[in-house]
This record gives sequence, C-alpha cells and structure tokens, in this order.
Amino acid sequence: MSNMIQSNGGPGGRDGGRDGGRDGGRDGARRSKFGRFGARRREVLPEEPLEYKNVAYLSKFVSANGRIQSRKRTGFSGQNQRKLAEAIKHARLIGLLPFVGRM
Repeated sequence: MSNMIQSNGGPGGRDGGRDGGRDGGRDGARRSKFGRFGARRREVLPEEPLEYKNVAYLSKFVSANGRIQSRKRTGFSGQNQRKLAEAIKHARLIGLLPFVGRM
C-alpha cells in the first residue's frame, strides 16, 4: 500500500479534473468574450462622403505621423472604416494626401 501514489481526483491535480473554472462553470459551454451589460456604442455616420477627393475631411482621420486612426477612435462601423481606409489610400496614391505627416 505504501508503494501506491495517492491521487487527488484526476490528471489536473487537486481540482478534481476540472480545468480551473476557465469555462464559466458550465459543462462544456464557453464564456463569451463580450460583456452583456456594457452600454452599446452608437454607430457614427460620416458627416461627408468618404471619397478620395474630399481631402480636408479625410485628413481629420490621419494622425500626425500619417497613420489612419482606428475604428475605436473614429467610431465608424466596419464598413465605413474600410471605405475611409480605401479613400485615404487612394488619395495618397494620387498625391492628394501625404504618406507621412500632416498637410
């Protein structure tokens, strides 16, 4: 009997084989990454059309070192953020916006 190794429930150690409660306490169900109780953010619509010709409006969304602001900063939906990025890139290629720095 002294040769036997005493086990505490399973391969995980003392917790009885559970994975440390990382699954939210439910059997096999995974916890959501997104909060249920947070205030929903309002979708911000562009004030002007997101076109490459509208340089003054597009330059508002370019940082001082030339980077396009994130969706979190602009508040745009994913679709409008993609339109914004495409318009800025198009304006840069044509030469209306600089690649680095502000106008």
